[in-house]
Amino acid sequence: MEDWTIDPILTDIHDLLYRLGVKATTQGFFETSCAVFLVMQRPEGSWFSIMELYQKISMIYRTELPDVDPRIRRVIALIWKRNPGLLSRLAGHELQERPTPRRFIEIMRRYLFARKRRRGSPK
Repeated sequence: MEDWTIDPILTDIHDLLYRLGVKATTQGFFETSCAVFLVMQRPEGSWFSIMELYQKISMIYRTELPDVDPRIRRVIALIWKRNPGLLSRLAGHELQERPTPRRFIEIMRRYLFARKRRRGSPK
């Protein structure tokens, strides 16, 4: 039997998306989680090109490049509608408007890195 290992970061991303009100059955869920995961693989604070990110996601999921952005935006719009308060808390300040995909990914990345550091710190 094959042993499957799933990166704990990906599990954290999925859990956070669930808390924000997005189900795995929502179109764009996996593209969004993949975007956050890929950005988290980069050195902290390094800049990323949203188009390069979308290209990588389209290759991973074997989908058309123009489909990636609207799917991620759909997830963000759903979160903004269902749970803007939690999204603002993750951002660390009150969000006045729905974040762009780049800003949303950055909010998720920063929150998850901070959470990871807190977990790793000695008690």
